[in-house]
Amino acid sequence: MATIKISRAKSCTAALNYAQGQNQLKEPDKAWLVNQGVNPELVASLHNRAVVTSGLNIDPAYASSQMKQTRDLFQNTGSTQAMRVIQSFDEHDLNAANPADWDKANQLGQELAQKMAPDHQVAVYTHLDGTGHKLHNHIIVNMPNLKTGKKYHHQNDFKRLAKLNDEIAREHGLSVIDRSKAPTEQRTMAERQLKTKNEYVWKDDLRAHIDEAMLDASISSYKDFSETLSKSGIITHERGKSLSFDFLDTENKHRRARGKSLGADYEKEKIFNELERRNQQPSQSVTNSRASRPSRAFEQRKQQAEQRERSVKSREPAITQSGQGIDRLTVTTGRYTRYISSTAKEFSPHVQRTKHRTRDFGTRVKRLGGQISNLSSAIGAITRKIERYLTQLQAQKQQEQALFNQLQDKLDQSRQNKEDRDDNGYYRTYQNRGFHR
Repeated sequence: MATIKISRAKSCTAALNYAQGQNQLKEPDKAWLVNQGVNPELVASLHNRAVVTSGLNIDPAYASSQMKQTRDLFQNTGSTQAMRVIQSFDEHDLNAANPADWDKANQLGQELAQKMAPDHQVAVYTHLDGTGHKLHNHIIVNMPNLKTGKKYHHQNDFKRLAKLNDEIAREHGLSVIDRSKAPTEQRTMAERQLKTKNEYVWKDDLRAHIDEAMLDASISSYKDFSETLSKSGIITHERGKSLSFDFLDTENKHRRARGKSLGADYEKEKIFNELERRNQQPSQSVTNSRASRPSRAFEQRKQQAEQRERSVKSREPAITQSGQGIDRLTVTTGRYTRYISSTAKEFSPHVQRTKHRTRDFGTRVKRLGGQISNLSSAIGAITRKIERYLTQLQAQKQQEQALFNQLQDKLDQSRQNKEDRDDNGYYRTYQNRGFHR
């Protein structure tokens, strides 16, 4: 069966780099492939986490730069640069030790990309590493639509993508999830691993408290529900179409989770529908009805609650010790609070005087700033006058130099004319007297 997950990526480049996983295929994964009978020469040629790559409206080798150019062109400046879809395949449908299935998995990723975002740039990277060595695709969708420039609409898009994914699986003869029998609880890989090791899972602890409240047939309103949880140290927040829960786990760490992240039975709509159903029936009949014909979902809750109760009992010594530590911390905090209060009263007059002095100093600084501003303006005016005077002086100097040059030329011309007259007069005088030069 093929499953999908969808999430937003603030950095498209980071999402692409992770999906490509250049030179990040680990040696244990290569060894696993060889042990499964894959050609050693083919395994030796593998270096990246992505064993097969492809693209829609893009060259996957230049996906990062091309997607950035498109975002710049359409001025995509939002906090989300790309959408990231992970498409996983069951080992009974596609075998990670079969190179032919690598190409088939990538082909199925291309088909999903074509159906989900035909007018977007999409890069598809096929991986075979990870827990269980299941083939899966990392599908990176650039936000801008190539035709309209509008961003990819990602709100509540999981149902549409799940339907498209199921259609592709049926077309290729792959198994499809029966969603009517899907688990009502959402569990991450980390939760499953902790559960396998029989270690504390704080979300299970939170689910147990919520289950205990919902199994109480006398609770028939949101007010009763939230007050019951508050007695266990859980604060409930109603935010639009969802509920969120805050509490301290057994390790005294603050935890917060949305009902959606806990599972379908913990979402606001499911809880409110059940409370409304109880509110419309007499309390006794509700009790009898739930006692005689419990729903499948709440029967599962009861079983899960019993399992968690056994797990929590094994941790009661640690919880008790943590509670004693909290009590000591509360007493110490109270002492410090009283000390701080008395100290604040003692220093209150000093604080008031400091405030007045600070206010006076601020006024003086403001006045000085005004004076400095006026002085700066005066200096600017004087500077401009000096510049004009220097300009005029330079022009006058140039005029005087030109006049001096003219006079010098005239003087030189006058001297030349005088010399010419003297030479001509001397020659004529001696010629008339009968002398030759």
